[in-house]
Amino acid sequence: MSRKSFLKGAFILGIAGVVSKLLGAVYRIPLARLLGGEGMGLYQMAYPIYTTILALATAGVPVAISIMVARKESSGLSGDSRRIFRVSFIMLFIIGVVLSTAVFLSADFLAREVLRQPKAFLPIAAVAPAIFFAGMLCVFRGYFQGHQWMVPTAVSQVVEQIFRVAFVLILAFWLFPRGLDLAAAGATFGAVIGAVAGLIVLIIFYVKFRRRPVPGESLKYSHESSRQLAVQLIKLAVPVSLGAMVVPLVQMLDAVIVPTRLISTGFSVSRATELYGQLSGMASVLINLPTIFTIAIATSLVPAVAEAVSMQDRPVVRQRINEGLRVAMLLALPSAAGLCVLAYPITDLLFAAPEAGIPLAYLSFSVIVLALFQVTSAALQGMGHPEIPLRHLMITGLLKVFFNYYLTGIVYLNIKGPAIGTSLAFLVGSALNMVQLARRTGVRFEWGRFVKLALITAMMGIVVILSYDSMVFRGVYSHFATLVAIAIGVGVYGLALLVTRELDLALIRRLLRFGRGG
Repeated sequence: MSRKSFLKGAFILGIAGVVSKLLGAVYRIPLARLLGGEGMGLYQMAYPIYTTILALATAGVPVAISIMVARKESSGLSGDSRRIFRVSFIMLFIIGVVLSTAVFLSADFLAREVLRQPKAFLPIAAVAPAIFFAGMLCVFRGYFQGHQWMVPTAVSQVVEQIFRVAFVLILAFWLFPRGLDLAAAGATFGAVIGAVAGLIVLIIFYVKFRRRPVPGESLKYSHESSRQLAVQLIKLAVPVSLGAMVVPLVQMLDAVIVPTRLISTGFSVSRATELYGQLSGMASVLINLPTIFTIAIATSLVPAVAEAVSMQDRPVVRQRINEGLRVAMLLALPSAAGLCVLAYPITDLLFAAPEAGIPLAYLSFSVIVLALFQVTSAALQGMGHPEIPLRHLMITGLLKVFFNYYLTGIVYLNIKGPAIGTSLAFLVGSALNMVQLARRTGVRFEWGRFVKLALITAMMGIVVILSYDSMVFRGVYSHFATLVAIAIGVGVYGLALLVTRELDLALIRRLLRFGRGG
């Protein structure tokens, strides 16, 4: 896999991620207007059950398949790659049928006894089949990613989201006259239709992919049995799936800890809830936007590292790790700086709540350490050690809970506390990952380059805030000044990268060439 392919794959997944996220955010506005608070509550009750079970069962599957396929392909064992696909397909087919059936049959129990809301029965039952189809999606996506072909994953993500959003709204509007619970069930069933649409796209890609001529006279196989391949797959997938559960669990704890600690420092219940909403419902949403791209980089990096490891080419492993970190920092540093210096104007522009800029200004630094953690975790996973980032993620989660509890209780920090705690926790997690990478690969991180990027970012941040202040001082409307300042920042940062040769025109051309990389 060439450097060109890695960057192109990350770029394609990043664009697909942005489109999917935007679609996922926009549809909630008309849906909320139709269903109202109670209907949205029923809709939201079904989704945590679906996403939690899905994460536990399938989150590690694409990573595991992509690692194993990349290894086999780099060793010329294309026959084994196809066996891996078949084994994983059978496993996820069985798991999907069992889990979907279990959720469907227990929907009434979950609604009445767990959620204490009998009306949630239909939304839970309606979303149950999506578990099966989402599992199938994971198999195909992991297989294509192992071949370093990110186009099928990207296209299927966008198609899945388009169909999901369309049918969420269509079914909700159609069923609304028949009852609120039926309308909410129609909305949750949109996930099933979206998954089916995405799966059809992947099957079409797969049929075309299989028709390509195989280099050499015939497919080559190793001595490993299908059973042994299945065991390897499970060993790689389980740690990643468990890791996918850590963040939701920590977020659930935060929902209890942060408001409680704010109340203990003297805030009223309503004020504590409001502050927590500004942190989790506004600031955190903005922090998650840059991670769309860094997750894409991490996804593309896993098979790239796995391939180099299987070829026992340590210099290439080290080069790809630094390449991933470099591209991640190119995006994360200016994102963090922009969210920091324009925290108040941005939250005022988007949420009409400039006060949410208080936690955002501090939480913005977590963009950098989250990017570091995601990319270094991907590198370790590609090396075949998913248990290491899982261990470090658990440590990070525990530290985040501790920091959030302690810092939120400090009166003059209050809601700034959990923002600072998140950054500190992921800083430790990233450092632990980087230490392990250095020990296992001998990689020398490009600290000089990172310092150069940090200086460029600092210059950009100064220009942005001076531009904004200058425009507001001259009477320009704050929202317009915010947008212009952001545009100026993008221009200044891009120009500085070109001048310092941190982003050359050849690299831009490679990123803009879609299709399969060489």
